[in-house]
Amino acid sequence: MLLAILLGYRSAAKPLRAVENGIYLLKAQDFGSRLRKTGQADADHVIELFNRLMDSLKKERLKNLEQDCFLAQLLQVSPMGIAICDFDGNIVQTNPAFDKIISPDFLAELQNLKSGQTEVVRQGSSQIFRCSRLSFMDSGFHRPFFIVERITEEISHAERDVFKKIVRTIGHEVNNTLGSVSSVLETLSDIHAAEPAVGAAIGSCRDSCAKLVSFVKAYADIVKLPDPVLADVNLAGELGTMMPVLKGLAPDNVTVELAVEGVGDIRADMMLIGRAVINIVKNAVESIGARPDGRITLHVNGSRLHITDNGPGITDEVARSLFTPFFSTKCADRGLGLMLVADILRAHGARFSLSTDHVTGLTTFVIEFQPAV
Repeated sequence: MLLAILLGYRSAAKPLRAVENGIYLLKAQDFGSRLRKTGQADADHVIELFNRLMDSLKKERLKNLEQDCFLAQLLQVSPMGIAICDFDGNIVQTNPAFDKIISPDFLAELQNLKSGQTEVVRQGSSQIFRCSRLSFMDSGFHRPFFIVERITEEISHAERDVFKKIVRTIGHEVNNTLGSVSSVLETLSDIHAAEPAVGAAIGSCRDSCAKLVSFVKAYADIVKLPDPVLADVNLAGELGTMMPVLKGLAPDNVTVELAVEGVGDIRADMMLIGRAVINIVKNAVESIGARPDGRITLHVNGSRLHITDNGPGITDEVARSLFTPFFSTKCADRGLGLMLVADILRAHGARFSLSTDHVTGLTTFVIEFQPAV
């Protein structure tokens, strides 16, 4: 009887001990260890099932770890901004691309998006983004996340292509037509040389034709903007040599000054950058107008340039339309100045914006150049 009890205990105890050991390994999440067979059929059956389970768990955990590592690396190097939220919609994790883009106003735009919605958002005056609010399943619930894609270059290229086609078409038609008209006007001028009134009318028509040719040529010059020849240049030093020219653009009521906080070299074609800076300063001078205490400050800090003026500023509505073809707040400008500046800076890979600080009232053109290699 004692022998039967002992055998019964052993047959029950070994499987129980195997189960206890397996539970201990599961609690410790030790998926690399395995239970050794005991020679008892029932216990060995339990052990075999457990070891197979541990093999499956180990493979699954390894697969998840590899996928998590891959996704983490993908998030870090992705050019798109990605922000993951908690279940309440609060952002708890972001990647470097998102951190470079985000600002309080931009974050408010994102929070207004509904689940599954995609919108094009303009940040500042020169940056355009495609923003999406999506979700993924986490613990059986939908967890939101944001994807922000910079599409400034796509939009600007599309606008520029349309602009080029329009300019080429207008230039071709206008030049061909005005060539014939000018020839006829010259002949009429010779015929009516003895008639002052008729000659004056013909001369006025010829002047109008010349102005129209100049008008079209101004747009054609934008289209023919050369590619930049990049070199390492000292931004502060180059602007220092330009100061006499920049001061010459301003009337007596406007002071133009240069402030240098940090010196650094940038990759740039200073012939083109000089044209851009001159256009920015001219716009600032025109904005200040007759204000008696006008001031324009060029502030250099490493590879960053801030051009600030104390003119009347620009509204948020105007800021959203800047740097686009044919847009201008000045009738005579035709929108060429800022469009030329934008094309030059984009060709340099520079980031830029133009806005008015609602607290100080100062308007600042911010340019961040590519630093020298």
